Amino acid sequence: MITILRPICLFSMLFFTVLPSSYAAITPNTHINVIVSLVDNVSQGIVPVPAKIGNGDDPHNNLYWGAAYGVKTFLSKADGWRNLGCEKDISDTILERCEFAWKDKLTVTADAYRGSRIDQAMLDFMQQAANPPDTTKREMVVFIGHDGLMDEQNQPIIERFPKHAGHDKQAVVLACMSEEFFTGHLLAAGSKPVVTTFSFMAPEAYVLEAVARGFANQASEAELRSSAGIAYAKYQHISAKAGKGVFGAKNLN
Repeated sequence: MITILRPICLFSMLFFTVLPSSYAAITPNTHINVIVSLVDNVSQGIVPVPAKIGNGDDPHNNLYWGAAYGVKTFLSKADGWRNLGCEKDISDTILERCEFAWKDKLTVTADAYRGSRIDQAMLDFMQQAANPPDTTKREMVVFIGHDGLMDEQNQPIIERFPKHAGHDKQAVVLACMSEEFFTGHLLAAGSKPVVTTFSFMAPEAYVLEAVARGFANQASEAELRSSAGIAYAKYQHISAKAGKGVFGAKNLN
């Protein structure tokens, strides 16, 4: 048994040693960083969801990560997408990190934040939004989860939100009423909010997937909002007009 396993382990070590350099050569210059605040019945001001999917310490089953429409599960199965690998326990706050690719046009890094650390998730999102993009890349940053700025206990984190001169890094906030609660802060951070919400909504990964494809294809802000609305309408079983209205795209065809 030992003589069989050792060659297999050696092959695996060699494979993962070679992969980064070869992968780097084909990595597209369009990238999205996604911060997912895991839904948490205990610490977040939400209408409770079933306990199994509402545990903010359990990414595997969490509504926004491991469930059917969670980021990890959905992007791993969506057409044209590949899961390039995941790493658990990045820190006490980031419980899992996954890398994805869409065709040869886009890469995505998604981090699952412990639900009770939604304050840190929002702060890290704002700091990424404030950081000007690499001039050799097209970059977007996305926040997914409960709108923690609605909760009184998270208000102190606003004082730590960064301020920066304007730049062209695009930002997306898939959370309830994010146009009202996040847009002003993103503009102050120098970022360009391109997809925000104008009502309560379910921040599930099909919206992220639609926006990501649009970003890879250099869609306009209006097109990104429209794509988000169409995806939302499809999975929520509502009219396209109602879906687009969630993202302030009521007048788009």
